[in-house]
Amino acid sequence: MTPGRLPPAVTDATESGERDLLVPFDDDILTAVAERTGTEPTRLRNLLRHHQASARDLPGIDNLVYEWRKYLPYDPVVARTEEAFHCVVLPEVWGDFADVLEVDDEDFERLLAVHDRQARRAAAARGESTEPFDGAAPMILTRE
Repeated sequence: MTPGRLPPAVTDATESGERDLLVPFDDDILTAVAERTGTEPTRLRNLLRHHQASARDLPGIDNLVYEWRKYLPYDPVVARTEEAFHCVVLPEVWGDFADVLEVDDEDFERLLAVHDRQARRAAAARGESTEPFDGAAPMILTRE
């Protein structure tokens, strides 16, 4: 796959009984980021699904979070909800995902923007501080 090109649309898994990959993401955030960055909301949804599916493939969400907790110099999990892990990761972790996903810089920035906005909104909705996300790289991973 060439950078900047997404794979064929990754469909949500609700038909097979699995959790929709985009369940922790609010549609208005996706739409706002798409409009602000000059892309179609459908393209951004596909990009987010691709990221979530990739995280599930490497070695699964629970195992990935376990590994981060084991090897990062801090606990990356800011919140664990029924739907998702809300994490703060090193920029290198996001960079690794960008490499695996083979996305260009614009799509990478779109991913970061959606995760940042959603993490902050979710923290505020839980009545928690958004401070852990300041100067950090939030990543929301849909639980399996």
